Amino acid sequence: MRSIIDEIAKAEEQADEIRSKAVSETRELTAKAREEAEKALENVDAQERGKTDAALKEAQSQGEKLAGQMLSKMEDEANAICAGANAKIDDAVRYLVSKVQNQA
Repeated sequence: MRSIIDEIAKAEEQADEIRSKAVSETRELTAKAREEAEKALENVDAQERGKTDAALKEAQSQGEKLAGQMLSKMEDEANAICAGANAKIDDAVRYLVSKVQNQA
């Protein structure tokens, strides 16, 4: 009878050891998985930051190019308006001078 009780006690001890070992291994695996997930997240974050920076630089470059084109077009339009005004200024001066002379 004693040997059956001893066997049961021994089996219970082994079960406790197996349970403790399983809990310990589970904790280690969980910690390792958490570390790997954090590293993967950091890598993804770094990659996405790089992509975002590249997209931002490209957008800025395109914006500057478009702004330059618009400024150039506006400058050409302003020059054309000024040229037209300069062509008419001589006629306006002559008209004003003749009016002043006629009044004097």
